Amino acid sequence: MANQCPHLEAPNGAPKVHSATSITSRRFSNGHLPGPPGHRIMGSYPEFAKDRNKFLREAVRTYGDVVRIKLPLRDLVVLGNPEDVHKAMGDTSGDYSKFGNYHPALAKRQNGLSFIEGELFRERRRIVSPLVTRDGLKNTFQANVDAYLETLDANIAAATDAHGVTDLQEVIFQTLLRGVLRQTYTDPFTDKEMRELHEGMATFTKFLGSTLKIADPPNLVRPWGPYKIRPWTVYSAAMIVKNRVVERQNSPKLGTYGDVLDGMVLGYKKLKTPMTFWDLCFDVATMTSASYGTTAGAITQTVVRTLLDPEATDRLVQECATVDLSQATIESVRTLRWTKACFEESIRMQGFPLLLRFTATGANFQGFDIAPNTMLGAPISTIHRDPRWWTDPDKFDPNRFYDNSKRVDQPRLLHFLAWGAGPHRCTGAQLGYLIAPYLVALILSQYKVEIPPNFTIREDTGLAPTFKGGFRVRLTRR
Repeated sequence: MANQCPHLEAPNGAPKVHSATSITSRRFSNGHLPGPPGHRIMGSYPEFAKDRNKFLREAVRTYGDVVRIKLPLRDLVVLGNPEDVHKAMGDTSGDYSKFGNYHPALAKRQNGLSFIEGELFRERRRIVSPLVTRDGLKNTFQANVDAYLETLDANIAAATDAHGVTDLQEVIFQTLLRGVLRQTYTDPFTDKEMRELHEGMATFTKFLGSTLKIADPPNLVRPWGPYKIRPWTVYSAAMIVKNRVVERQNSPKLGTYGDVLDGMVLGYKKLKTPMTFWDLCFDVATMTSASYGTTAGAITQTVVRTLLDPEATDRLVQECATVDLSQATIESVRTLRWTKACFEESIRMQGFPLLLRFTATGANFQGFDIAPNTMLGAPISTIHRDPRWWTDPDKFDPNRFYDNSKRVDQPRLLHFLAWGAGPHRCTGAQLGYLIAPYLVALILSQYKVEIPPNFTIREDTGLAPTFKGGFRVRLTRR
């Protein structure tokens, strides 16, 4: 099989750059790559959709570290080697974009942080990053701590039914939401606004996950249950964010709040590159949503997987007793090394299928030429459970993050991609490493958790992998 892509270069040798609707985005350009044969029209989508993580693991194991997955309309090229993933995700030239080349008319209207690359992206990122790192880290961390201490018990009561069974997954999502809103907006929200934000962001996350091939489309004919999917709530949540931005811009106290919204409104005024009001709203909404769903999902994963290991749970509870969680500081939370190790190991094991990038001018991985405008997939769960990089990869073992001698991938954790990599690496990773261990410690140090004897892990794959049906347990005060 030839490794040369027939569409990589124009006849004069110049690189070809295609639009998102060109033939290079479809099935024929990367036909020289190895991969499962698939079906005539649907490709491998039926098998892929049935269990994305299992399918991707088997594909990499069978066909190697560059695999072409046939999907309807647009194929996916999977990179199974973390070195290749870092090459694509760490590129700063814009040759590997987060959402691909889209129509110029859309580009003129949508200039949000997630859609831009190169110097324009770096300029905007320099404004946003300090809000949740360095000088801003103390304020955002403290806002979350205050919100958790104030609302955890109330959220538990609200998520407990008449039989005394609590959906701990819902508790975690609601508690983290309070922290995210406190760090971003300071001013309180009404119960109605909280409900619309919760449902709107959950719905948007579902839609985005299906667009990015990470999850199935939401079931729109069944808009009920604790995790409601209601399309109109996306609009409601967007309007709530928009109104908050307008209020802040017109507030005589602008610049005195010390929250994320203050920093973004003031910082974006200093940008050399003009941006619209809607770009600002989009970035504020993105910061809110990204800080919420994925982190809440990862915290839930940590609580569940740690509780299923009694020895790990006992060790975590003993460690928490060494810290006054009611007066937590950044320094004291950083001493919770075992709790942090449980958090990292849990998000290593969670079923996050893919992070996507799109080639602008083509690429070469493992000797294979890749066509321009190809959708590349970094199979996170596959890499996180690959025995080439991890010893006993299917075993929950926080020691691999607690004790450096247990690591296979010395001297760098190139194979741990929970926060992404490169310029688009999660902006709030530092904050996540504080608020996640803190909330896990707060819950497990204050409550004994009785898990149903028949409980098994059944994940709902997506941007924020959750547990189907929630995590229904009985809680008792310690």
